[in-house]
Amino acid sequence: MSVSSISSSASAIDFTELRKKMADRLAESMMKDLDGDGDGKLSKSELEKASQAAASSPTSSSTDVSLDDLFKALDTDGDGAVSKSELSAFMEKAAPSDAPSPPDGRPPVDGPPPGPPPGHPRGTGKAASASATGSTDETSTGDDTITAEQRMAFAYKQLMAALERLGGAASDGSTTSSTA
Repeated sequence: MSVSSISSSASAIDFTELRKKMADRLAESMMKDLDGDGDGKLSKSELEKASQAAASSPTSSSTDVSLDDLFKALDTDGDGAVSKSELSAFMEKAAPSDAPSPPDGRPPVDGPPPGPPPGHPRGTGKAASASATGSTDETSTGDDTITAEQRMAFAYKQLMAALERLGGAASDGSTTSSTA
């Protein structure tokens, strides 16, 4: 066994673990921004509130995916609420995986293109992912102030984009990936 094949195998394992950890952290951040009552689960009404915040944001965009489709895709156990683990699994599953493989045989590097995501509110570092306690909650990040409503809108837009990557509407769990 050559050193390069050992290195390549280790990269694939690390990438899978990294992808899971990133999905977990994203789910944790989203849960803080979207869970208005702090019960550790997202209800359909909390997602509806986030949907309204996203619709009123200056960078809102139309989508063919409905709130019902999103909630069905997130609530995999059908208990009427979305847990952090359901949210994390959804985000991990929806991560882009159609990136071309690098020419040296390493696993593909999935991830966003360089720069901030479209419609991303400026200054959303650690301070901005503080718990959303209401639309009057504000986080100051230097010259920008991010409100809880803006964080909620951004988290909702991320969920909708993830659902679209999975093929749009919720189904029996056998969603297919599509690219725009």
